[in-house]
Amino acid sequence: MLTSQLFAGDDLLQRISDGGPERISRFQNSTAPAVLKVQQALLIWDAAALPLHGADGTYGSETASAVVRFKVTELLVPPDQLVDDVGPRTVLRLDEIAKAAEPAPTPVEPTAFVRQDVYDLQPPGAPLHPIIAAYAVAVRELKRNAGPQHRLWSFHTQVHGMSPDPLDGLRNQCQHFCWYFLPWHRMYLHSFEAICRSIIAESDEVDDDTKATWALPYWDYDRDGTRELPPVFREPTLNGAPNPLFEPFRNPGLNSPVLFQGEAAPRLARLVPAQTTARGWFFATPYSDRFVPAFGGTETGFNHGNAPGATPGPLEITPHGSVHVFVGGRMNDFNQAAGDPIFWLHHCNLDRLWEVWRTSTGLGLDPRGSRFVDQTFEFLDAAGARLEPTCGSVLNVANLGYSYADTSIPASAGAGGPMDDPNRGPQRPPDKRNAPRRVGAVDEPVRLQSGARDVEFSTDAPATRGDERFLVAVEHISADDLPKAEWGVFLQPTSGDPVLVGTLPLFGLRESNQPDADHELSYVFDITALVHVLDAEGRWDADRFRAKLAQVNAVPVDGEPEPEVVIGTIALLVQ
Repeated sequence: MLTSQLFAGDDLLQRISDGGPERISRFQNSTAPAVLKVQQALLIWDAAALPLHGADGTYGSETASAVVRFKVTELLVPPDQLVDDVGPRTVLRLDEIAKAAEPAPTPVEPTAFVRQDVYDLQPPGAPLHPIIAAYAVAVRELKRNAGPQHRLWSFHTQVHGMSPDPLDGLRNQCQHFCWYFLPWHRMYLHSFEAICRSIIAESDEVDDDTKATWALPYWDYDRDGTRELPPVFREPTLNGAPNPLFEPFRNPGLNSPVLFQGEAAPRLARLVPAQTTARGWFFATPYSDRFVPAFGGTETGFNHGNAPGATPGPLEITPHGSVHVFVGGRMNDFNQAAGDPIFWLHHCNLDRLWEVWRTSTGLGLDPRGSRFVDQTFEFLDAAGARLEPTCGSVLNVANLGYSYADTSIPASAGAGGPMDDPNRGPQRPPDKRNAPRRVGAVDEPVRLQSGARDVEFSTDAPATRGDERFLVAVEHISADDLPKAEWGVFLQPTSGDPVLVGTLPLFGLRESNQPDADHELSYVFDITALVHVLDAEGRWDADRFRAKLAQVNAVPVDGEPEPEVVIGTIALLVQ
């Protein structure tokens, strides 16, 4: 049985190690998901093993040569017996090397709390689950807004954002559109959860078993049957009293059925797959980059949302921004978002998805530089004392005393699709990464309000595919208000249907359009893998870029007229 985190659970590698007839070679299983894991293990063995293409998920000549060298060096295979494929001995030795390179497990306190999916705890029609009931008890107490600062609902809302800035180091601190987005919100959740747990521990309404095991639930909305707001958050009353989890000012259709455009009967609002898919973030690497978002966002300093060059990573766009704008109301606004009780379940799920990435595609890719690992942020603990955790201290959730009930790879990540390439070209060292260059752009603003819009412009993109990354930049977005329609960006091949590149949820638009903001809201989407696939199929035109912008979600019939969204620039970049 394979034991390393990298190899364990991979069916193909297990069959090979068990002595089965299959192999990984240039002619068999050359693009299987196991190839990326073999390449990552080779790089653990020798960081210079794959100098040209890195871990690109394809078993080509470079990987085959590295395997031969590995067999000579590690397995002492005689020259006349060398074959450039991956067989049982190679898998087993690479598994040993990957296992030895894993950090020693951090001791976990005997009581580790498990965060569970709200829909698994309480499916539609089921009675109120004790974990959710206890959360309602904590929220109700916080919403009294009476007591010390750390036990005020208003305080927890203001930690995320408030105006004017109180300059106390605790409030108006949320990190967005940058590489601190994920660790800051992990700290924020951990602080809030500990304070809720302390309130629950004091309550006579919560049983002892729930007190001993309570952890903040998460909302996994990327599954059929879970795309509507969880039922308990839609009910105005709970056990005959006002429901502290209910928020009346959400978008139409969130709390009760409404009629949507083009449909015959009222229904509840539900997220669509384009708003929750893992395709954009799951295979994104590295964690961060100075110039483009990578997985976690661009490398900036402290960024409350408007630093120059700040661009969100794909997880911060979808599903993060999409769900904020889907729920609407308080969730639309940095300064009020945490005032909706569903905010905490949404961000708990995003924290879980980061952990999914960290233990799969992102294994071993946590940032290591001091600008990240030593960066501190201030929070209050369950006793109201100040804490200053570092980003490095929160990378391992075991250090924080919790885990997730499910960190399996989402089905929506797919396997081998055009947007799922696990590595967008070789990873340059941080000090040698180049800024992307613009190879074409629209020559006038793109206006969106109703109906799809086609975009087309000439480019001088490279005709051959080397190590370049291809990126679509959607920049300088403005609007008078947040639309309820979410726009998708689709790449139009020379033949066939358009392919979704990403969506424009526009969370943060209001803040980015403020007079003191340094730049307007912008997104960057990595389309390298898609370009490679279309080029191989003869459906990519290097001289002409074509895209379509179209609405991906339904809009209520009786809603206010949709505001016009103006995109200053759509450009093709090459890095």
